[in-house]
Amino acid sequence: MSADALRHFIRDALTGCDLPSEHAAEVADLMTEADLTGADAHGVFRLPQYVEALQRGTINANASIKVIERAPATAIVDGDNGMGHLVMALAARTAVEMARATGVAWVGARNSNHAGAAALYAAIPVAHGMVGIYAAAAGANHMTIWGGAEPVLGTNPIA
Repeated sequence: MSADALRHFIRDALTGCDLPSEHAAEVADLMTEADLTGADAHGVFRLPQYVEALQRGTINANASIKVIERAPATAIVDGDNGMGHLVMALAARTAVEMARATGVAWVGARNSNHAGAAALYAAIPVAHGMVGIYAAAAGANHMTIWGGAEPVLGTNPIA
């Protein structure tokens, strides 16, 4: 399947779950980029999970994602329980804007969801000649400790 066909497939599935078309297109671009860059567990592989969450209402399809607090080099984005891709992309774009003015920026996010491949968001500042660092605290336990039988640790990705 071509990248364009995959992008359209993802976009159509998300708009079918009432995600606004411009948001569905942005998420589809990011998910397709994850697949193209080898982050296979964070591209189309995740589509059934996102569709189910949108259909159940555990992800807010019509979230009002916005910067709610801002200082010269710091900000907080509230995701309103929306698609994590949209929340993290806004956080990265906000960081770029602030770093242009101050030389450095840190943007946190809250009320978000799974955002796919961390490297996608670290790459946004890189495209503007900046260094991008992404770190997340897991919202669920997915890993066992050595010798353990039950998952008690989150993955806490860094890119």
